[in-house]
Amino acid sequence: GLLCNQCCFTLGLSLTSPVNAGIVTTTMPIFAMILAALILGEPITGKKGLGVFLGCSGALLLVLGSSRASGTAPEGNIWGDLLCMGGQVSYALYLALFSKLARRYSVFTVNKWMFLWASIMALPLTVGELSAAPWSSLSLKTGLEVGYVVFFGTFVSYLLMINGQRSLRPTVVSMYNYVQPIVAVVVSVILGLASFGWLHLAAIVLVFLGVWLVTISRAKAEEKRAA
Repeated sequence: GLLCNQCCFTLGLSLTSPVNAGIVTTTMPIFAMILAALILGEPITGKKGLGVFLGCSGALLLVLGSSRASGTAPEGNIWGDLLCMGGQVSYALYLALFSKLARRYSVFTVNKWMFLWASIMALPLTVGELSAAPWSSLSLKTGLEVGYVVFFGTFVSYLLMINGQRSLRPTVVSMYNYVQPIVAVVVSVILGLASFGWLHLAAIVLVFLGVWLVTISRAKAEEKRAA
């Protein structure tokens, strides 16, 4: 799940446009909802479906609106789009399959083995580039940026995400994927890189309304009790 998601999305992003990649990432909660229904027997309720639709609409509104404002053409490559989609499917499959492991073992144990196996499997694909990289010429700024991505953007974020998996259903966890572009907009506004408009407000409302609907939708156990 980790290796396929990161490799497929990174390679796909290099082949297609950022707009197309942003649009494709909105499909992940849809795949998570379907796979959770097939693998875990989680019901697809009207409330859950509406929540995913609203969240997807909010994310698309933000991606397409931002690309229109910047004049970015949403042209891409079909293979890049498919690779990005493959990354979303693999991550959705991970959410459905590993929810029980997240509840059984500590977040540090799961993280340790997950990253260890991902590193071993990624090594044959990256050893050439690692050996050819100009390590001696890397600046301190670049090293700190890479360190931030590795520690906070990857290690810490997966610790929090796995901890969330212990108490939340796969579809609920996947819905927070729609919060990422919202955070990007807020940070950009704070740093003075973008201005906040009605489009952003509408997208934020749709995303959080969608997350709320999915969160309060009935789980499998609740459906059984109701029956």
